[in-house]
Amino acid sequence: MIVTWEDVLRQQKTVRNCALVAGVLAFIGLVAGFATITTRSGWFFLLLLVPSGLMFLMFYFARKTYREMYKSVVVNKAAEGMFDSYSYKYDSGFESNEIRDAGLMTMGNRYNSEDMVEGFYKGVSFRRADLYIAQHVQTGKSSYTIVYLRGEWLMFTYNKNFVSDVQVTTRNFNYANKKKSRLFNRADERRHTFETESKEFNREFTCTCQEESEAFYLLTPRVMQMLLLLKSEFDCPFMVGFVKNRLHFAINSGKNTMEPPVLSEPNLTAEVEKARRELKIICNIVDTLDLDRRLFVQ
Repeated sequence: MIVTWEDVLRQQKTVRNCALVAGVLAFIGLVAGFATITTRSGWFFLLLLVPSGLMFLMFYFARKTYREMYKSVVVNKAAEGMFDSYSYKYDSGFESNEIRDAGLMTMGNRYNSEDMVEGFYKGVSFRRADLYIAQHVQTGKSSYTIVYLRGEWLMFTYNKNFVSDVQVTTRNFNYANKKKSRLFNRADERRHTFETESKEFNREFTCTCQEESEAFYLLTPRVMQMLLLLKSEFDCPFMVGFVKNRLHFAINSGKNTMEPPVLSEPNLTAEVEKARRELKIICNIVDTLDLDRRLFVQ
């Protein structure tokens, strides 16, 4: 089934109508609940309970359909002509064990990943998806959630298989797994902190590695300069990890990047441009770090 922008707008109108009716019923329900307390007669409150529940259920499914339709149109239009080839699956993402096995990020007990875009750009294989990692803590009657990462994770695969891991994080990137503990990491997996010859780079980034010789092979003066450039462009914490034959790039932007507006009517041109800026990050990383050059080829 081909979805048009007009279909998206009609579905969004359905979502807004469901939200309006659900809100009105919820307000009446609050008034009825107060009346129940004062008069001890709960028949009117119970009478509202069923239609209110049904309306919220309708809102949930209408919004789910709207998100799917919006993403199908906007993301695919944004990606047109940008990559050698690509595919997009709004309901797919990285499996949690894939992120855990990379050994770059602290993993909590809450995990979600969606909006997977994968393909090739300048011959470089890439995958990117929105990612949410958090730790939910229950303390007696209260609870709270610590968000480790809310943003996007990008993974680039190249032909060269590096022997040891290298991790670079901006100073304000929290909850990275630096694998420095002697208690939880084997000696051959353990990383240690090191500094480069660039004072400017050392001020902005924290670097850990297993073998400094390979770290300096990867972090050439040009690569370090390009990472500084990316830092100024992103304006949010990020992490870079070289693990085996993959480059991991985690951006902690604090948002889901492909979400549609619910109450305000979206403009197709503006929404496509917003999605295109997000997808352009893939191209910027490949171009800026020259991932198609000899350094990443056998």
